[in-house]
Amino acid sequence: MKKLLIAILGPFLLVVTVSIGIFWWANGAPPGFRPKIHDVAFEELNYDHRGVRVKGTAHYELRIQQGEEEGDTWYIFPLFPTGDTLGKHIRVMVRTPIAPDRLLGFEDLTVEGLARPPGQLVPRSVIGALLAKGYDVDERFVLIEQFVD
Repeated sequence: MKKLLIAILGPFLLVVTVSIGIFWWANGAPPGFRPKIHDVAFEELNYDHRGVRVKGTAHYELRIQQGEEEGDTWYIFPLFPTGDTLGKHIRVMVRTPIAPDRLLGFEDLTVEGLARPPGQLVPRSVIGALLAKGYDVDERFVLIEQFVD
C-alpha cells in the first residue's frame, strides 16, 4: 500500500514542486506574491530585474488595446526616459489594465511592475503597428507588467 501511495504521490509532488519553482524563478516571488520592488534607472533596466519602479514618459500616440478570453483588457504603450517626447527607439514597453487618459499624448509617470522579456505578451501585430507609426523597436526590449493595487 505504501509503495502504491509513493508511486502516485511522488510524481504529483515532483510536478507541483517544479511548477512552483519555475513560477518563482520567472516572477521573482512565489505564486500569489509580488517580488520586492527596486528603484531602477531607466537606462539600467534589463532582463535581470524583476520587481521594478521606473520613471519615464509614456507615449500614447498609438493606443494599443489587447483583449483576452476571460474579458480582461490590457493596454500597451512605449516608455521613454523622463521628458523624452521625441524619442522613437523603444527599449521599454508597459502592459497595464489601466486605460490611459484619452486626452493625453504623453505623460510623465512612475511605473511599478514585473520586468520581463515580452514573449507572447506583445504579438508581432503590435510591433508592426509601432513600426508603421515610425517607432523603432529594440530586439531586446523590456516589458513591464504594471502592478495594480
